[in-house]
Amino acid sequence: MIDIYISKDQLEARISIDADKADYPSESDIIEQLSQNDVVYGLDLELIKKIAQDKTPLHKQLIAKAKLPHKGSDAAIDWKIATHFSPEPLLSSGQRVDFKKAASFESVAEQQVLAVKSPPGEGVDGISVTNQPIPSFGDDVKLPAGRNTRISENGLELAAEISGTAFFENGLVHVDRIYHIKGNVSYATGNVKFDGPVVIEGDVRSGFRVDARDSVYIGGNVEAANIYSQHGDITVAQGIVGQNRAKMLAGGTLRCGFIQDAVVGVRKNIIVNRYIMNSSITAGGRIELTQNEGLIRGGTAASEEGIIALNAGSDRNYYTELKLQSQGENKSQHKLWDISKARSDMSLRLSSLNKRLSFLKILEDRSNELSPEKESEVNFLKKEVERLSTKVKELDEQELVLLKESSKERIHREIIIKNTIYPNVSIDFDGLGFHTDQSMSAVKIFRFKDEIIVESLLEMDSAEYDIFVPNKL
Repeated sequence: MIDIYISKDQLEARISIDADKADYPSESDIIEQLSQNDVVYGLDLELIKKIAQDKTPLHKQLIAKAKLPHKGSDAAIDWKIATHFSPEPLLSSGQRVDFKKAASFESVAEQQVLAVKSPPGEGVDGISVTNQPIPSFGDDVKLPAGRNTRISENGLELAAEISGTAFFENGLVHVDRIYHIKGNVSYATGNVKFDGPVVIEGDVRSGFRVDARDSVYIGGNVEAANIYSQHGDITVAQGIVGQNRAKMLAGGTLRCGFIQDAVVGVRKNIIVNRYIMNSSITAGGRIELTQNEGLIRGGTAASEEGIIALNAGSDRNYYTELKLQSQGENKSQHKLWDISKARSDMSLRLSSLNKRLSFLKILEDRSNELSPEKESEVNFLKKEVERLSTKVKELDEQELVLLKESSKERIHREIIIKNTIYPNVSIDFDGLGFHTDQSMSAVKIFRFKDEIIVESLLEMDSAEYDIFVPNKL
């Protein structure tokens, strides 16, 4: 007759009443039922009185509201090293970066405090509909402790455990002894291999190799050289002049001024200040060129998450490939595989149980009764069949939700060209694509099911807005 619904956060309670007037609960009955469900704070007593008088059915009527907390201040981190110490290295499109002013690396001493955390402040607690306190502390943040750092016992200070260089990598602050070259990597230095971060203030000359466990910072250019960062980022303040022999591989993100005649592969993002020309580029994340020329011309640019550039191709019809490819399936797809396997296993089990039940039914029909052991087995089989059938239905419902999520994940992968995409640019989404035969301005290209869609970046009410399905390759 009376059903009570309490929200997960206990900020509100609702009531449903299914009864005719003769059996309708009284005001005290309603309050008693709420109390039995622990709803005792924030009751709308006037509404309860009116409900009892009106005697009309209700469906999830709001009946109680919590007292919301007044939130205290959020926790904050005060950096005690470089003023602009940040995971985003400084790049320069003009003169070389002054290493002393670059904020991506900072020399520190053993026991030096790197950051101080201000804990979240306490406000005024609220009260839930079940009369429980709702904490009012502000949001907390964690000190990003990485290698060779420690957090104080009170949890408010991050300090270096060794003397070395502090730097950001994968969202954490690490302190390591770095390999620091004040000039160029050339015959004077030989190849560089180091189990930590590497900082090169000059160029990396043709024919040489830099192999680092962590991030690599290069203040000048990279010529026809090989640069590897196993777990970190690569930053090239100027650019890569590869002469068709340069190779760059990074476990993190590559940031540089320009890329020309090179092979690049990174697990995360490729962010370029000016242009990518005649190169083979692969990113596990996204590819971004949103400043200066913002141009991809010639070669292949392949990404798992998306490509955004100002221009693609050229008015001289240089053949250029833009690809969105899935090296690994999205998270929803992995879950779908797990559900499919679980359901397959359960279906086999259900088939076996139903066959056994059918056999026992035949025995019962022939002898008019079963032994106590067989009766017990039948009861167990029926319960197990019911349980597994319910579980299969739950998996079916989960699959529907995940199919929608998986579709959304695929739709969100897109190629955006803010200015011009020229003729002779090949677009490929996991093997489905088309070839541009004319210039287009300000477009977003994405895949929907088995179609490639090209849509204007202009507002829908603009006279130049357009959306169409091009001819497939």
